[in-house]
Amino acid sequence: MLISCDKIQNKKKSALPKESSGFTFIVYDSVSRIKKEHWNTVAGYGSEFLNFPFLTVLENQRPDNMHFHYAIIYDKAKPVAIAYFQVIDFSSESFGDFLEKDNSDYSCIVTDYITNHIINHIIKTADRINLRLLICGNACISGEHGFTCIPETDKTKAIDALAAVIHSISKAEKTRGKIAAVLVKDFYTSSLNVMKEFEEFKYHDFLVEPNMMIPIHWKTFQEYQNAMSKKYRNRAKNVVKKGTDIERRYFSEEDILANSNEIQHLYNNVHLKAKFRMAALTSSYFAEMKKVMGNKFSFTAYYYHQKLVGFKTTFILKEENEAHFIGLDYSLNREIDIYQNILYDYVKEAIENGSKRLLLGRTASEIKSTVGAEALELTCYIRHRNPLSNRIIKPFVDYFRPSDWTPRNPFKEINS
Repeated sequence: MLISCDKIQNKKKSALPKESSGFTFIVYDSVSRIKKEHWNTVAGYGSEFLNFPFLTVLENQRPDNMHFHYAIIYDKAKPVAIAYFQVIDFSSESFGDFLEKDNSDYSCIVTDYITNHIINHIIKTADRINLRLLICGNACISGEHGFTCIPETDKTKAIDALAAVIHSISKAEKTRGKIAAVLVKDFYTSSLNVMKEFEEFKYHDFLVEPNMMIPIHWKTFQEYQNAMSKKYRNRAKNVVKKGTDIERRYFSEEDILANSNEIQHLYNNVHLKAKFRMAALTSSYFAEMKKVMGNKFSFTAYYYHQKLVGFKTTFILKEENEAHFIGLDYSLNREIDIYQNILYDYVKEAIENGSKRLLLGRTASEIKSTVGAEALELTCYIRHRNPLSNRIIKPFVDYFRPSDWTPRNPFKEINS
């Protein structure tokens, strides 16, 4: 359905702007219904994760608690912007260890009042919890993957139109259940001047864990190691030595399907450690991604004494490698350093692919910095739909704020 942005109310009194942007938009609930030529006109200016192959796989292999919306924004008849949305339903199973009252990490994040009152209430009613979050962006990947527009577009008007799209989707979603909050994620510092327009629509900005990035300028892995200080070079050599007996196998779609049970188990080991879980994927997601993306998606299996003990997945993009999901057998991690070997393998893979940078995602920031990763600050915008949802959502917003960690520099100091 074509929806006009013309009759829009005052920003300060509602979620929508007063002045007409002159834009219209169409919202689709399936990737198969999108006008591809219109979407692709804009998609080339944004994230590669806004391209049809990736969106199709994620929709076909979607988690049970997730569904999607796709919007094309027009200036007259010309497509000028696109937006990608995920709607996620959170039940008590999504919260994981986040609800445990004696969790020392959690008690450092929120006040005693929230711990004693809101969280206690959540625990008592956990079987009835169902929070719905509308996300502009991708819950499975860190970075700016939810919105883009063609360069000549007035960015402020485009954000106004995006706010109108969000308002429209939120109203349409009422038939399924009310949206508790809207999250617009994840924006790098360079985008914030434009994205601050969201503050006019009662959105609040907050920092989340940074995306960890390694600039790649080495020709070989040995050259990368040689650039390290003695301490970190010796550490890297020891990690690689401990993993000498690890066998790497590069899985095809058929290999992934043949080992689906083991892969699911290893994925769950990592997924279930999270204190707050957005959505759970199945091993068939990896098989479908390999089938559709081909050489742009790498699945590396780690074997130890003929047993599958870990895996890593990577998107091989035009100028960068993007680390995706991993799986681990934690019982062997101390013995053979599977996780650290995976991190070094990500670096080696990026060098071999001639990538300009490697994105390692958020979490485990300090250990990722020991292999050379730098923190790229990420800002999200959130809008609560009502005061009650504000009280419930606040602990989760606080949880996603960056934790304290000490950046490490593994490389030699270069005198200028």
